[in-house]
Amino acid sequence: MFQNNSLAIYVKIQLVAVLILSGAFYAQAQRNTYSPYSRYGYGILHEPNFGNAGAMGSVSAAMRASDEINPLNPASYSAVDSTTFLFDFSITGTYSHFKENGESGKVGNFYLDHVAMKFPIMKNWGMSVGLYEFSQVGYLFGSATPVKGIGGEEDTYAVNAYTSTGGLNNLFVGTAYRFFNHLSLGFNWNYRFGNIQYVDVLTYPEQSSYATTYVYDYLKLHQSTFEFGLQWEQKFGKKHQMVLGGTYTMSAPFKWEAYSVEMVQDTTYTYYNIPGNPFTSPQGFSAGLSYTYDNRLTVAADYRQQNWKDASYFGVTDTLSNARRLSVGFEYLPAFVGQSYFQVIKYRAGLHFSESYVKFAGQSLKEIGFSLGAGLPVRGIRSVINVMFEANRTITADPNLIQEFNLKLAVGITFNENWFVKRRFN
Repeated sequence: MFQNNSLAIYVKIQLVAVLILSGAFYAQAQRNTYSPYSRYGYGILHEPNFGNAGAMGSVSAAMRASDEINPLNPASYSAVDSTTFLFDFSITGTYSHFKENGESGKVGNFYLDHVAMKFPIMKNWGMSVGLYEFSQVGYLFGSATPVKGIGGEEDTYAVNAYTSTGGLNNLFVGTAYRFFNHLSLGFNWNYRFGNIQYVDVLTYPEQSSYATTYVYDYLKLHQSTFEFGLQWEQKFGKKHQMVLGGTYTMSAPFKWEAYSVEMVQDTTYTYYNIPGNPFTSPQGFSAGLSYTYDNRLTVAADYRQQNWKDASYFGVTDTLSNARRLSVGFEYLPAFVGQSYFQVIKYRAGLHFSESYVKFAGQSLKEIGFSLGAGLPVRGIRSVINVMFEANRTITADPNLIQEFNLKLAVGITFNENWFVKRRFN
């Protein structure tokens, strides 16, 4: 007989998705970076590690596949099988090393990187929903300053401690349609939200008569914005395919709430009142190219830019720089069916060079890095375990500034199963 159990399975996966999404919201509230440069702007802009792209230098503009989710170009959602459902999530661990004037520090961390799903609406029409971090804020550092004694008291010193946590998240809902088997058009509705807390503490360890000062600043933000994408795919013969892709992201204002609390002996609340649109996100665009041979070898490159120089931050537009990123990467599959497991693993590698939107010492911070990874098929099903390793280094204009070196290890799973078919049971 025939039994249609796809609905029950679909309900189960929705429940799992809700649970993991709930966990994602909790994870986003944790400190996911310790970089002192996250003190500036909205924090360190995060590169999510979706599927194969993270290990390929985070190329995205021209990447499309029915077994991958690529929210960085929504036009890719049209690459979807009519009977399959994708569910993808990843956990990331980081190790950071900081060095300044002969002093150094090390710290490790891990967090839920993203959670997303992609499913068909009809032939050539797909949809995706997911959540990932947009920015990360989290630092802890301090300094000591000599202070001359007052009224005959001995000279002493003041200790300033600075710490912060928070960041912004990006919830996206997007769809795309493929026209004439070549052109795909899509868009994302992005809802960005989060809060950032800054705490500054001034103490005088050797003078109990000097009051300790606490300053607490709170910033809560949320906005809606749209991102549009297109991809043109062209096949040459039976084994060659090329994809051209691009995206455009609209500028949008943030809705906001901000206040400051200073505590010395009494508590004083100060609410910010900044006219106009004091917080905005910028326009951005990307363009890229990918080439695939025999569905086993893919080489891709793309360029991304966000015009943060024109965006408003606390009511001014000269505190940030334009962010740029150039990425190249490749993926190689030795064989579709192999005599050993190693022959059916997808091997990946990539390079990237970027300029941050953070302006420090009059210049934007730069970063260079490389990545390696693999797509490990799960025997008996079409799901894949994605593993990615990345090493990157922050480059500053002045070598005496804080030098930062980061290692990242991400492990994710892409569930790729049939959900809308009848199953036969004996």
